[in-house]
Amino acid sequence: MNQTRRHLFVLAVLTAAFVACSRSPQREFVRGLAYFKRQEFSQAASYFQAALAKSTPSAQALNLLGICQLQEGRTDDAIRSFQEALKLDASLMAAHYNLALGQLENNQADAAIAQLRQIVQSDAAPDDAQYYLGIAYMRASAWAQAEQAFTRQLQSKPDSLDARNDLGVCDTRLREFAKAKREFEQCLAANPNFAAAYLNLAVLEHRHLGQKQTALSHYQRYLDLLPKSQLREDIRLIVVQLQQELTTKPKPIESAAAQPAKPVESAPPPESPPPVAVLPVATERPLAAPKAEPATTEVAVATPPQASAPPAPTPKRRVPITPRPLKPGDTAKAKALFNEAVALQQQGKVAAAISAYDKVVGADPSYVDAYYNLGIAYSQLRQSEHALDNYELALLVNPQYSNARFNYALLLQQQGYIDDALSQYETLLQSYPNDPSLQLTVAALYARDRSTLDKAREHYQAFLKLEPNSPAARDVRRWLDQNR
Repeated sequence: MNQTRRHLFVLAVLTAAFVACSRSPQREFVRGLAYFKRQEFSQAASYFQAALAKSTPSAQALNLLGICQLQEGRTDDAIRSFQEALKLDASLMAAHYNLALGQLENNQADAAIAQLRQIVQSDAAPDDAQYYLGIAYMRASAWAQAEQAFTRQLQSKPDSLDARNDLGVCDTRLREFAKAKREFEQCLAANPNFAAAYLNLAVLEHRHLGQKQTALSHYQRYLDLLPKSQLREDIRLIVVQLQQELTTKPKPIESAAAQPAKPVESAPPPESPPPVAVLPVATERPLAAPKAEPATTEVAVATPPQASAPPAPTPKRRVPITPRPLKPGDTAKAKALFNEAVALQQQGKVAAAISAYDKVVGADPSYVDAYYNLGIAYSQLRQSEHALDNYELALLVNPQYSNARFNYALLLQQQGYIDDALSQYETLLQSYPNDPSLQLTVAALYARDRSTLDKAREHYQAFLKLEPNSPAARDVRRWLDQNR
């Protein structure tokens, strides 16, 4: 949706929201709209709150209030407003999208992935939804999935320099150095003043390509563009060291203080672009409460690694929990406790939600959604082993729970349990053999190990049959040519 069409649609829906209000809060709502259009969000929020207090709340008005709160930095309040909006209208795409931005702002990467994975499948999805899905995957250190999300963003918006820069960062993390270099260079060809791309290119050349002279010039160009960067002192040390190395015999050991800076990602949301005020109603309900993840089987995927890449170390294996019977209990009591737990989790009270979910499974050990949401909650607290345990319990109760299996596989992959993750992805493939993204994910993981190249080849070929014109198809064919 281009900017002009977005503004026109905003005005149409805001008018509808205004008409829905009773006569007493009309003045507050109109004043709130006026301040909102001038981007005076604090004043707008106060008027929206007054209007909502005097009338029957509407999802669109709550969405507008949430945007104001998000712009003011009141992220927790904004998340609650978006969640309240979705209770009234679960199909309001704007509230889902803005909720994801708020969750990213709070570093709740798993929750944002849950929203955005579903949003990107809708025809009404915002233009930058794939980009923010990529950012969410980066926050979760799921580099292969992030790479695919940025690739898809560039397919629809090839001029998105932030997406191309972040794609280069992912390629660097995946050790696809030649591809990363092309991405950064394309950024600079489009915008010679793109500082982040200069720094990322310099780090790549310095640390991975051995191109010290060009790395030096790119570090210096970054400092010229951003002389007040927080990284300036570290980079100046690197510049001094490189100058010495280029004029004298290289030292066998580099100084730890002069190690290159980490790659720079593009600016985090929600600063650019701002949250969406309102969007067309989705044809499907993106998120059915009280689930904390969307019901989708789509799996984001990786571009195949270069054939010359060294084999990955032998992956560690996870010892799963001991299987045990999980018999039904007091279902009515468990359901009431479950709704309370979901409310706590939606309010950001994750530790309290975990305690509440424990009571749910105490009342009914077979309550599968409680284990599933416990997995998400523990992931939010970065307690990955506890999260894995609960995904396993969910799958013990219901082996067909595809959302739980996907989250389980993704978390196993993130924690380095590659063989275990592959086993889960392969199980998903038995139910969804025509999912090209899943085929590509499995192929890319098999391609990491030279002993499983035959399996990688099988899944790459299956992917090409399903999506011969995909943006990743060229890289897949090149890999297949190099690994016959």
